[in-house]
Amino acid sequence: MAPRRSAALIAAAAIVLAACGSSIDVTAERAELIVFDPTVGEQPDAGVGGVVDDPAQEPEPAATTTVPRAPSTAPTDPGAIDFGPGKPPKPYDEFLLAVITDIEVWWSEQYPAIYGEPYRPLEGAVYAAYPGRPDDIPGCGTPTTSYDDVRLYVAFYCGVGDFLVYDDSDDGLLAELARDYGSGTIGTVLAHEMGHAIQLRSGALDRNYPTILTEQQADCFAGAWTARAAGGGTTTVVYTDADVRAGLIAMTKVSDPVGIDQFADGGHGSGFDRVGAFQIGFTEGPARCAEILDDPLSLVPNRFTSLTEQTTGGNAPFGYGDEDLLGFLPEDLNLYWGVEVDVATLEPLELRVVGGSADLDCDDLRGDLDQGAALCASSGEVVINEPVALDLYRSLGDFSVGYLLGLAWGEAVQEALGSPLVGEDRALLNDCLTGGWVQTVILVETAAGIDLPRPRAEGRTSTVSAGDLDEAIQTVLLVSDLARDDDVVGNAFEKIAALRTGVIDGTDACLAQL
Repeated sequence: MAPRRSAALIAAAAIVLAACGSSIDVTAERAELIVFDPTVGEQPDAGVGGVVDDPAQEPEPAATTTVPRAPSTAPTDPGAIDFGPGKPPKPYDEFLLAVITDIEVWWSEQYPAIYGEPYRPLEGAVYAAYPGRPDDIPGCGTPTTSYDDVRLYVAFYCGVGDFLVYDDSDDGLLAELARDYGSGTIGTVLAHEMGHAIQLRSGALDRNYPTILTEQQADCFAGAWTARAAGGGTTTVVYTDADVRAGLIAMTKVSDPVGIDQFADGGHGSGFDRVGAFQIGFTEGPARCAEILDDPLSLVPNRFTSLTEQTTGGNAPFGYGDEDLLGFLPEDLNLYWGVEVDVATLEPLELRVVGGSADLDCDDLRGDLDQGAALCASSGEVVINEPVALDLYRSLGDFSVGYLLGLAWGEAVQEALGSPLVGEDRALLNDCLTGGWVQTVILVETAAGIDLPRPRAEGRTSTVSAGDLDEAIQTVLLVSDLARDDDVVGNAFEKIAALRTGVIDGTDACLAQL
């Protein structure tokens, strides 16, 4: 967040892959080797991130998926992946065979319906690359593909030869994601890469679209296939809630570093962008994805606008003065909900700082103070659990705290409006209302320069910085329900979707739910 000055920009829709050389030749998970963790809030420059201060703030790892977990209606094709002779086995090999087998079956059904012509299966193979593989992997414009090339890209699709390669080493990013969050993360990556094969078949890669649009579409295709897997429509594998959540995490883990201009040639997209496109595919299906190149989702740049923003990583100081995060954010929220959106019965809320739940006496606390912030409705106070908030700030960035404050103000708005919603529905509306507030602090880029797209109430001068909504997503992953049937505050997919509704469609779309 940035007080009283222009900040950088946030993002909204598409998955990350960069085109290298001819777009028909290679579409890859990474255009360059970047040591980057989007859970980090404080970054020294626009290109390189760091290490999370407190590993406990990472989203809780999901159980690793090792094999298909439901009866198959069709056998797994043992030739779906070329593992090479003598490959060291991985616990997710059978799972990936099941994924690739079903993706081919799915596209053989979907492609003719969407594009009006028969589907052509991959002419080449899906190759597992690892150090010491004794046989060669075909090259993409070169005689062969080396393991170092694959490690650089993580995974890529090559139109010359119509094949796909992924990093199958023990210490690569994909293995790390599988260990930490489940092999559904790799399934999402492979579904994305197969999306590029569809683009070759449909002629999209011949039409010189900006890279961000082809990546957006491939993420959407990945989400559409994931919905099939989660809904029991696959022939070989069924995704659990943990696998869907792992797909969301995968979107954030290989996104552009904060500060990168996603509209530049080879732009990837922020985590917020990627998750958005994935969710559109999941909820609306592959036919909607096919329209994205000519009817794109909303996108906002991800670059910094000043050296100060770049130096601080877009993070305001943690403190309570006028230029500090917990000074200007409550002021902005009060101005938005009390003036810009006239909630007549809502009095300005006060911020109260405590050292933990034991320090607070409130009979009608709304929210979980142990997660960082909550509303004491009877006293008109938003209560900050300072140790927890500071840990979030240090590990994820300033908008982890901003997101939680937004939820507390959203709860106060629902209280003032006499909202009949309870439980999960009420919590998800708070996410939407938080997104509606965020929409009014987003800068956009036009021919006239970078500015806010609409007038605001006098005194509102705060803006959202590059990466802030990625920080919000990381916070969602910490505070959400683990399964869709928990129905307490909403699972990560539901909460991110609600937040995005507010960010993209505005507060009116949220209030229409009452």
